[in-house]
Amino acid sequence: MKNMISRVLALTLCAAVVCALPAFAAETADNGAGAPAYMAPVRVWGTVTRLENGAVLLENSNEEDPYHEVVLHVADTTPVVDAVTGLPLDRALRDGETVYAWVGPAMTLSLPPQAAAEVVVANIPEDFGAPQYYQVARINQMESVERDGPLAAVEVAVTSGLGLDIGEPGLRITGQAELLPWKTRQIVQLEDLQPGSQFLAWTDSDGQVTRVLLFPYAYRTWLRYDGYGGIDMPGDGFPKTPNGYLTVSAKETEEEILLPIRAVAEAAGYTVNWVPGQGAVVTDGESLVFSVLPGQDVARTADGETWLTGACYFENGTTYLPAMDLVELLNLFVTY
Repeated sequence: MKNMISRVLALTLCAAVVCALPAFAAETADNGAGAPAYMAPVRVWGTVTRLENGAVLLENSNEEDPYHEVVLHVADTTPVVDAVTGLPLDRALRDGETVYAWVGPAMTLSLPPQAAAEVVVANIPEDFGAPQYYQVARINQMESVERDGPLAAVEVAVTSGLGLDIGEPGLRITGQAELLPWKTRQIVQLEDLQPGSQFLAWTDSDGQVTRVLLFPYAYRTWLRYDGYGGIDMPGDGFPKTPNGYLTVSAKETEEEILLPIRAVAEAAGYTVNWVPGQGAVVTDGESLVFSVLPGQDVARTADGETWLTGACYFENGTTYLPAMDLVELLNLFVTY
């Protein structure tokens, strides 16, 4: 699903790192009312013509559509879903069949444009309501029949815009919907939906969600910045204040927002050590995630050096990185 890292914080983390979100590109949700814009999936559709290089040409009948023709590259790992069953399609795409696809992280400027498919839906019967692909931007509301009981329904805002504005209804999914995992035998529950989750949703004629196909979570976890220094992350990997924020705050300058490396990384389940000559060293088990020295604008990762948008900063015993960089290096989804 995900080879999308770096591929937002309005006075909040969400607005400042929109371009660093490991989400979809090429189209952003314009939500008005000051709601942050997310990089959102772009749907393309059309009839298939297989090309000699292994890609497919999608062409639809709407000549006003900017994606009237698109060359689609489908990798071996790209989910190709049967529109009727929600199962992996057990055959290759066929010339002349109509498919829907969601693409990212970007389209080329060639004519026709080319894009990498993130999800493809095929085997679509005539007059059949094909599923739609979504990514959860925020959990708006959770409903339980009993206190502390399992969820009966959840309403989510999605990155393409639905439910992002405060007070605007999002996508509501109830326990009556069929919940399916992608290529596993795991039981899927409404509790498994979280910021960053990606899924296909089927709806009936009344717009009620009848089936959800949940893909494996593509991020380490999620992070929310409140615009006043408070950092909200799930789990108990780092001490929290009574109101649920990490006990170490973010630091704002006139140019950027800085996040504390140890607090955020440990909250995400990584291990952080200070090593002379290497600075802050973040590991996942025995694997290096990155290391960085105060004052430097280069981080060292298992794949080599990577340039940062700003220098590592050290103050009063705490080491910070620009929010965009730390979010990317730790593979975090930003919500608000």
